[in-house]
Amino acid sequence: MMKPADYLKTLIPVGIVLSLTLQKGNGSLLIFLLLFFLLTSAYSVVRMIRRPAERRVRGTRLAVWFAAFVLASGTQGYWCVASKNSAELALKGVLSYKERAGRYPASLAEVGMDDNSLKDRWKIRYTLKDGVPSLIYPAPFMPLEMHEFDFQTGKWRENAF
Repeated sequence: MMKPADYLKTLIPVGIVLSLTLQKGNGSLLIFLLLFFLLTSAYSVVRMIRRPAERRVRGTRLAVWFAAFVLASGTQGYWCVASKNSAELALKGVLSYKERAGRYPASLAEVGMDDNSLKDRWKIRYTLKDGVPSLIYPAPFMPLEMHEFDFQTGKWRENAF
């Protein structure tokens, strides 16, 4: 049977890992920790097979860690999809404005979108310099990875900088 101290030995590290992996841009840390988790899980499974008395404690710990990684992975996945969808929505607005007005908008506000909200939530940046538009957003899963839409080719580019 697990004692309160056993739960703390699991919940404190889980809390630390979740506080780090639930942040935008820390998906690479999540991958590294997931690999470590898989290795230690294999060890725990072997220990549970060989020592039945440890099954309950190790099984509970594995379940808690598994739930934490599912939560962190789901959150990171949501941010990837949602940021891409928001950037695509901004892009559609810019392109439809260009089609209607014959020129690119000076800001996303001209398209009817909230510039500040997109910057704060997803770090989506749209600029128009000398008639050349630029739409950029960072990948929430990986730090230092940027996505930029190339208006000449009509495609997204990764690591534009």
